[in-house]
Amino acid sequence: MRSPIPERFRRREFLIAALLTALLWAAALVLWSAQDLVSGVAFPFPYKRLLAETFGIGVFFSAALAAAIGISRRLPRPWMIAATVAAAIGIATLHGFIDAQLMRGFRAELHLRPAPLIELFYRGLMPFVLIYGLYAMALGLMLSEMTVRDSERRLAEARNAAQQAQLAALRFQLNPHFLFNTLNAISSLIVTRRNDEAERMTMKLSEFLRLSLEADPDAEVTLDEELTNTQSYLEIEAVRFSDRLQAEFDCPAELLNAYVPSFLLQPLVENSIKYAVAPSRRPVTLSVRASAAQGMLLLVVEDSGRQGPGIAPFAGTGVGLDNVRRRLAAFYGAQGSMAARASGQGFVVSLALPLRYARVEQAAE
Repeated sequence: MRSPIPERFRRREFLIAALLTALLWAAALVLWSAQDLVSGVAFPFPYKRLLAETFGIGVFFSAALAAAIGISRRLPRPWMIAATVAAAIGIATLHGFIDAQLMRGFRAELHLRPAPLIELFYRGLMPFVLIYGLYAMALGLMLSEMTVRDSERRLAEARNAAQQAQLAALRFQLNPHFLFNTLNAISSLIVTRRNDEAERMTMKLSEFLRLSLEADPDAEVTLDEELTNTQSYLEIEAVRFSDRLQAEFDCPAELLNAYVPSFLLQPLVENSIKYAVAPSRRPVTLSVRASAAQGMLLLVVEDSGRQGPGIAPFAGTGVGLDNVRRRLAAFYGAQGSMAARASGQGFVVSLALPLRYARVEQAAE
């Protein structure tokens, strides 16, 4: 769970709250003093001190209300509204009581007719309710608008990253070498009269290209769909590398309905094929594993082949890895993460993203 104050009131939120506080209380003091300003009579010192005290207390309580609004934004909307209203009324009541005490001292200092404390409290309560209510409404609307804009920005980044991922995948899928090697393997199967295998590989290639072209880069898919696409790709590559590529998938059945961004695993298995399987002269095991822990979906792509040049295991500066990292950040913000490291004779990429499940009717489509 994110810390409410540092995350909710970053620099621009703090500046907005501070500016709104200063403007609102300056306007309130001007309105309270309007009649005296028009008359041209000089303010007595006790009245100036009362205005300064009111302004200072108002700024302090406004900051407290702003903090309460920031914390309440973690709650569901009905509870958030109720908590904000309760905080505004509570702070207005407390300020009204303090103001009544100050007014009684002010009247005594100017030798004015004493007034009961309860009378002064009720007389001054309503303006404070209006001020703090207006403040809460204005600040809440501003923060909500900023949240919407931030969400729109992240969505735009997610769409851009997804589109780049799809284009990168399609560029690889339509790469002449990829198609040539795949079609050459199918041709070899036909020549050697292994027609059933040739037909199966032709169907796999057709299915893989169809799924790639039809996929919506802006959407999430179930983990089952993503693993199916990845498996189709690896089955095609297995024809090229024969016994050198051994693919393993380990995913609990209860996680197959979890959401993941489309084409999330494609760059990772592509890196393993390029840097582990292709240069190797021995069998390489490429495993894709899924698990869940503390509300997070954990995905691991690991190979047992020695890494060649062109990839930075610890920094993860490869184009494919960087694409995955940016997509996770665009989709999930700080909740999505990626770690890449060398492991023995191989390479491991670990992904973490929020665990969310598709509804039954969506998964069945």
